[in-house]
Amino acid sequence: MNKLYKLLKKYKFVIFLFCFSFLIRLLVISIVKTPIESDFKTMYKASLEIINNTSFYKNSSYFLMWAYQMGHVLYQSLLLSIINSVTFLKIVNCLITSLIVVFIFLIGKKISSEKIAFIVSILYSVFLFPLLLNTVLTNQHLPMLLVLISIYLLSELDYNKCFLKSLLIGLLLGISNILRSEGIVIIVAIFLYSIYLIIKKYNIKKIIVSFVVIVTTYLLMFNGTSFLLEKTDISKNGLKNMNPTWKLVLGFNYYSNGMYNKDDDLLYANDQNQSKSIVRKRISNYQKLPMLFIKKSKILWFNSDLSWSLGYINNSFIYKILNVINQIFIIVFSILSLISIYLLFKEESKIQILISLILLIYFGAYLFIEVMPRYAYSLQIFEAILSCVGLKILLMKIKNIKKLSLN
Repeated sequence: MNKLYKLLKKYKFVIFLFCFSFLIRLLVISIVKTPIESDFKTMYKASLEIINNTSFYKNSSYFLMWAYQMGHVLYQSLLLSIINSVTFLKIVNCLITSLIVVFIFLIGKKISSEKIAFIVSILYSVFLFPLLLNTVLTNQHLPMLLVLISIYLLSELDYNKCFLKSLLIGLLLGISNILRSEGIVIIVAIFLYSIYLIIKKYNIKKIIVSFVVIVTTYLLMFNGTSFLLEKTDISKNGLKNMNPTWKLVLGFNYYSNGMYNKDDDLLYANDQNQSKSIVRKRISNYQKLPMLFIKKSKILWFNSDLSWSLGYINNSFIYKILNVINQIFIIVFSILSLISIYLLFKEESKIQILISLILLIYFGAYLFIEVMPRYAYSLQIFEAILSCVGLKILLMKIKNIKKLSLN
């Protein structure tokens, strides 16, 4: 009993954060009844086909062109084979996102303090956009949890005993990329982070070995799964993207501010050659690019959009109020993460540099590809982690001001 008490005391913040986050998320999915729409509906139907042993999805133009979506389809079909219920899928979302809150805390306390990381994690747990996104069958939750676990493991990495942990990091990032193809962002960030460590005179050989193990495992996991799906005829094109230029087509559309639009969809979504041609044409009009990048930056960093979860409600007043509350959270996390730059090189926290690199690469990628407020989900998680540093600086400054006023 004494051991249990010590264990509970040691992990009190983690236990509280998980329980609090999970309960509030369960409450949300019980109240908010978001209909399944758009790509999520297509993927959900395909998941049902798999558990019902039908295969109409295989000849669907959607899965032939965007085969990389099959990772999420298979994940959902696995869950649905356990309990065939949309509510069950949403409960799993709640479990996963509650763990995301926990890992924001675990990583955040490494660059601030336990209490500051706890405050930020509590704030994130009630941040409306990710909170309400639990009602949506999006493919964003589990991949981000796996990425955060990988980052946490990387922050704990002892480069003298790095092989097994590097293997596990590569495996987690590979699975994450199967579920949502954003793994390249993390891999590039780890590459730049490795260069930083080498500059700082860490063991070059061990760092290179670790990076090679991570990347090799990541590629084997993803490409091996893609090959397997193709050979077993679960997915005719494995996990391939048959029109990789498509996201650039949308991203460089000046008239839609780099967002999805139906005109581009009709003309270029299913034609790779046409996609390449229009991308070259749009890039050549370089005078429009600076303003396009500014508009896309605003959409990604500051636009509040709860339509994915609350778009079905008829009460516009409630919707507007919730959007304003959500906007306040966006601004708070953005300001705090910007303040964190003050300590970026002053204290040279390795984990802060890694998180900053990830955020920077995400942002850089979205300047070129399709953007929408929902895609800020990943960025906002890393902003929350950096907000721990921002809040730490803010509290230090307030403490210093109080000392000066007393003197």
